[in-house]
Amino acid sequence: MRSCQRVCFFCFEWSMLALGPCLITTVLLLVTWEIYWVLTALVPRISPLGTTRWWAHVTWIYFLSFNGLFNYFSCVLTDPGTHLSPLYRALVLVADVDGALAPSDVATGLTRESLSHTRALTASWLERGPYEWGYCKQSRGPKAPRSHYDHVTRKLVLNMDHYCPWMFNCVGFANYRYFVLFLFYVTVACGYGAALTFPDFSTVAGLRSFAAFRGPRPTSRAHTAVMFTFVLSISVGIAVMLLFSWHLYLVLTAQTTIEFYGNCTLRRRARVRGHDFRNPYHRSYSTNWQHLFGTMRPIIALLPSSRPPPGRPWPCFQLRPCMVKSEIEV
Repeated sequence: MRSCQRVCFFCFEWSMLALGPCLITTVLLLVTWEIYWVLTALVPRISPLGTTRWWAHVTWIYFLSFNGLFNYFSCVLTDPGTHLSPLYRALVLVADVDGALAPSDVATGLTRESLSHTRALTASWLERGPYEWGYCKQSRGPKAPRSHYDHVTRKLVLNMDHYCPWMFNCVGFANYRYFVLFLFYVTVACGYGAALTFPDFSTVAGLRSFAAFRGPRPTSRAHTAVMFTFVLSISVGIAVMLLFSWHLYLVLTAQTTIEFYGNCTLRRRARVRGHDFRNPYHRSYSTNWQHLFGTMRPIIALLPSSRPPPGRPWPCFQLRPCMVKSEIEV
């Protein structure tokens, strides 16, 4: 049975890795094809070429496309905060200075002997404290609070949320903002595409007669563009909007997907004992928002930026800039 499980896990992990490049290519093809249809077949039907209205549509389309692709490839190419990254090493250095690690942890890695006096080697991360460092048997090194081991990329990831095959990367602390903003811009773009094509779609689909439609009758080329864009916008838009709503809830409540299910377990345990459970990372909606975006101004937060996440992965202290900078330079 264990051998069968190992084979299944091995096949799943490699299938996720093989699927990634295919999905990235699919995203590029869909975006390129959709921009072509919108600019050449859809916008000219409602706005004459060169008019102010036409320029407004074109500017909006390029704005959505640039922001969506910027956040998409930023999420794909950014290290989410693995145990091999400079960010993780800086956290280990700060933890050693703060006394969270044993003196030999940084030099030789955590061992069973050095942590025998703590609960860091418990079977589940649910048994450890919210700010307690542990030991990762897979990476054989310090396990930071809120970090989890990703079996697809075979790396320990800070604030791991999930492995996304569409991103060909694990979504974690350093690229989570890009992931959330990508979902936001895809949702807005799909809503725009649905609104742009709904009048033509309702006519082409027979929901209303051509006599009631004031615009020109769609040609066969425009007919294909209308049907393709509307169906794609509705199907993808609804799915991505639900996913974006879910992650917006996680952002405002200071949780990852893994932590959400873990907190449900802890909440049930506390209820059985007659206690109340509270997420230790939750401060307030505004503080949780700033912990990811670093600003309370939505306009600034939504603009494309490659700035690193503010503070530590856990909202208790701020990273020491001098120590982080020196560690990254090393």
